[in-house]
Amino acid sequence: MAIQSLEMQCTHCHAQEPYKIGHDDNEDSIEKAIDCFQGKTQIQIRSIIRKHKVNNARYGFALFTCPECHTLFNPYTVEVEYDDTMLFKPFHKCGECNTTLVRVGNPTEAYTCKACQQVQLIKL
Repeated sequence: MAIQSLEMQCTHCHAQEPYKIGHDDNEDSIEKAIDCFQGKTQIQIRSIIRKHKVNNARYGFALFTCPECHTLFNPYTVEVEYDDTMLFKPFHKCGECNTTLVRVGNPTEAYTCKACQQVQLIKL
């Protein structure tokens, strides 16, 4: 899946925020995407690939939100299914309040604008 661009705009102050969804076309396997991850996540993925049977891997940029302050984040993330029943996925934390982020299902909901702090950010 190629990277898709997503622009969000605040209806209050009109600030725009760019986001990405997906991964680069040259990252066509989890082995090629490993270098996009940092520290402990990279080590854990390498260990899973080396020691287990990987059934499926989803990786790339995704939208996450904080359930407490409704801030929108766009980390490069991964989910690795292995040994038929196991799932590895890292936890992402809010940079504002340190709450564990949840993956966004519908990016047209209202989110906190990083510029004016109003809960007004909507999809363009």
